[in-house]
Amino acid sequence: MGEVAMTPETWATRVAAALTESTSRQVGIIPLVYPLMEALQIRETIKTLCWTKADIDVGRLVEVLLCNRLSAPQPLYRVGEWVDQTVVGPMFGLHAAQLYDQRFGRALDDLYTVLGEAWLQLAARAVQQEGVDLSVLHWDTTTVYLEGAYDERALAGYGHSSDGHPDNQLVKLGLDVTGQERLPLLYFLWPGPTADLSTSVPNLQAIAAFLERPECAGLAVRPLVVGDGKMITPAAVAVAHRLHLSYLGPWEASNQVQAVLRSVSAPELAAHELDYRPRRQAPTGQPFVPYRGVWRSFSVTYDGHAYADRGLVVWSAGKQRLDTDKRKAHLKQLLNRLAEIQAHLNQGRYISHEYTAHQIALAQRGNPAKGLVPVKLSGDDRTLALAFHIDRAALAQAQALDGKYLLGTNAPDLSASQALTFFKAQDGVEKSHACLKGPLRVQPLYLHSDQRIAGLMFVTLLALLVRAILELRCRRAGLQYSAEQVCQAFASLYATDLTFADGSRAVQLGRLTPFQQRVLEALQLPPPTRYLNPLPG
Repeated sequence: MGEVAMTPETWATRVAAALTESTSRQVGIIPLVYPLMEALQIRETIKTLCWTKADIDVGRLVEVLLCNRLSAPQPLYRVGEWVDQTVVGPMFGLHAAQLYDQRFGRALDDLYTVLGEAWLQLAARAVQQEGVDLSVLHWDTTTVYLEGAYDERALAGYGHSSDGHPDNQLVKLGLDVTGQERLPLLYFLWPGPTADLSTSVPNLQAIAAFLERPECAGLAVRPLVVGDGKMITPAAVAVAHRLHLSYLGPWEASNQVQAVLRSVSAPELAAHELDYRPRRQAPTGQPFVPYRGVWRSFSVTYDGHAYADRGLVVWSAGKQRLDTDKRKAHLKQLLNRLAEIQAHLNQGRYISHEYTAHQIALAQRGNPAKGLVPVKLSGDDRTLALAFHIDRAALAQAQALDGKYLLGTNAPDLSASQALTFFKAQDGVEKSHACLKGPLRVQPLYLHSDQRIAGLMFVTLLALLVRAILELRCRRAGLQYSAEQVCQAFASLYATDLTFADGSRAVQLGRLTPFQQRVLEALQLPPPTRYLNPLPG
């Protein structure tokens, strides 16, 4: 008899009959991110700095944690279970029993002493490999809240929470992000109560030290460091001059700042429109009104030295509306409360001069409009009189500042339009913070030692660096997608482990979607089948 022709249906039936076990494993974004991790030499860098006799080196454990942060971030427990559900276990030749919680904890303890140098080497390598432009850096701080008890920990402390968690202890994170590529370059961890105003000087010093590293010798760049109001202090200005760095950011309100703002008239501003245009569309019915800006000399004095810098007086129609609306709300709140006190005067507890004065003080406390409303409480107990009115001259003085703010800089060649454009790009670092707290889920932290807090933050920031490189490469390859969009598209990629009755095994990759195939080809990445079996080394 001749051979029976095998149709696809017949073949599938025989395979199914011989199959004894089938296990799905998520491939996910591993084909996207692991080549970037290899290019950065993350494992090799950490393995060199943090050598151990353990059967699994710290560099490999950091790779496992990094894959987890990028794929399905979770607290530092049950990572081994996650590994067994993905291709990460087979490709590293690891299984859940080897990846118990304390092993990761001890790895972070070992990593702690070399975190700083490891980050600097990896960041410098990213700059070199990706051709990153360091001419503009954006600096900002945020807080990460902690869960649980943190007695006698240097990093954990109470302070102002940027996430609305006033009852949790915090860690403060400072981050420098490159202006064009939005790569995280340098970062700091401070105790939660650290004042923002104290963070800019060590950051400028760290930038200068980074640029002196041998890996950066050929860059020949002195960046413009852009920050918000907490970065621009006299001490920071002095350090920027000493280190030959440029700074740009808004000065907080002061008599000197207000005098400069008042020195620019409305007609002068109207004659100096700026080229900057926001990305977002103006609300319906509110046509865009161009920003305006005029340079003024601005002298900064610190420790007996005077620095002759510049300030750009910026006017914004949106800020003018906001300033006006806020003042109206504050005035209304204050006037309504004063009228209420006046209506109750010489009745109940308001017969007392002391009690009434206290209520007036409470109404004024924290209200920015209190300087616009003179208040006079006269008379003795039971015969009190309260008078108040809006000071029209003071109101006119306040209105003259509406919509204005002062951007300070020591960059001599910066045009007004460039200064505003660079400042408005500050949202790049803010988006990095949002990514840390969103897709990478850096918070809340459940770790209970400074070493492990710092270690997991290091891994999470490495994840941010890898995501930033992925997005940069997508843009350069002509793919107009964010890292988040690409990662979401690969989350559905799975492989299946097949075990047959004769003991043989096979691994089958799920079908790639056209989008997944297009991304892999555009980025010139190895095929996903590479990660279905143990990698060399």
